Amino acid sequence: MERITRLVSIALVSLVFFYCSDSDDNTPDPDPNPNPVDATTTLISTLSVPWELIWGPDDFLWVAERNGKISRINPDTGEQFDVLTINAVAQVQESGLLGMVLHPDFDTNPFVYVVYTYDGASGLLERLVRFTYENSTLSNETTLIDNIPANSVHNGSRLIITPDLHLFMSTGDAGNTNLSQDTSSLGGKILRLNLDGSIPNDNPITGSYIYSYGHRNPQGLTLHPNGNLYSSEHGPSSDDEINRIVAGENYGWPEVRGVIDTPNEEAFAASTSVVESIFNWTPTIAPSDLVYYTSDRIPQWTNKLIMTVLKDQRLIALTLNNDGTAITNEEIFFDGTFGRLRDITISPAGRVFIATNGNSYGDTSNTHRIIEINRIEP
Repeated sequence: MERITRLVSIALVSLVFFYCSDSDDNTPDPDPNPNPVDATTTLISTLSVPWELIWGPDDFLWVAERNGKISRINPDTGEQFDVLTINAVAQVQESGLLGMVLHPDFDTNPFVYVVYTYDGASGLLERLVRFTYENSTLSNETTLIDNIPANSVHNGSRLIITPDLHLFMSTGDAGNTNLSQDTSSLGGKILRLNLDGSIPNDNPITGSYIYSYGHRNPQGLTLHPNGNLYSSEHGPSSDDEINRIVAGENYGWPEVRGVIDTPNEEAFAASTSVVESIFNWTPTIAPSDLVYYTSDRIPQWTNKLIMTVLKDQRLIALTLNNDGTAITNEEIFFDGTFGRLRDITISPAGRVFIATNGNSYGDTSNTHRIIEINRIEP
């Protein structure tokens, strides 16, 4: 009888261990510091111009640096693991390795999509490619879109994948303002494609990747839970913008900056349908990445757009109205605290990480950082 009792006890312990050890229980990513003493934590400070920062399905941070390097970083220890350096990348001023996104069903489709500039026959060009992740490295580079206009400035380029499995890509005007209104060019646009690189049948221009046009240099893209797509966009000396992106619409550049409020802009809008920005800044602040924060981990940011800013070196929280067609409030955080802020990513548990880009334009030293925002000081 005693032996039977011991066997039953062992079986119960084993059963409990089995359920507690299940690796497929879909629990949120671990929280190593639920009650942080410090408001922020520097995770790593030896990067060279990190441009894209993503929380991966492996619970690691994926980082693309403008010199062509892709790596994975442990979000708790800062340990960095190199994945690939793309030798074809041409980094000149604002060009180089730019946007990156991972397939949402990464376990089944271990694809990583990236954008980079390269040396073409007559100057810089940009391409969107897909890699396969296997054995801790990326291989099997497949070009999805090539010969996109590029330059040392105004290249975009942010990537996001929507729940209906479409890939959106922002492109800049490559310093040529004529491209943005030209629907035969992919410069100065928001593009939409299927994940295999084909053109969706329901794109607004038949046979074209173009989803919207009239953009100058959009470097942020994010999707609201209600389906609204937003971009953050660099203006010239005035009118940095937040835009709500709608299929087939013209956002005005270079004829309209921000809202229609000058005689020339009114004349252009009288003959061409133009969508105005929902928020703008003059003088410019240099907006970069944009996310929508749904977590209550940092309650000051819950249900707000959060944007990184380069020139003015800050984080900005933007409150939307109920239908997402206007911004009703702007709040500034970490003003001048970390230098230029390039990118932001959110973990499923609401952890916030930002990538810095030095203290001045053109700083390419290996001193750029990834910082976790643990909480907002009162």
